Amino acid sequence: MPEYRKAPKGEWLGYPALKREDIEHESFGFTRFVAQSLVENRKGRVYLLMDSDLYKRFLDAVRKRFGSISTADVEKAALEAVGVWIEGVESK
Repeated sequence: MPEYRKAPKGEWLGYPALKREDIEHESFGFTRFVAQSLVENRKGRVYLLMDSDLYKRFLDAVRKRFGSISTADVEKAALEAVGVWIEGVESK
């Protein structure tokens, strides 16, 4: 009887908090970017609309703290602000 390769598990596709380690099938091993995109696409997102004055103040603060307003620095600042806000709410 011919041997077939193991079929991909569909179970991990529904994980609410998917991690790279959850993706076991060999077809995702040939490139880390395919598996990484599956993980990244499951992460939560928050989109903000800011008045121009608040946005300018935010970018100025990011530049002062990190030295630039690159996408990575803006994301770090926003995640830090969210973390501080959550800690404040949880401590009450």
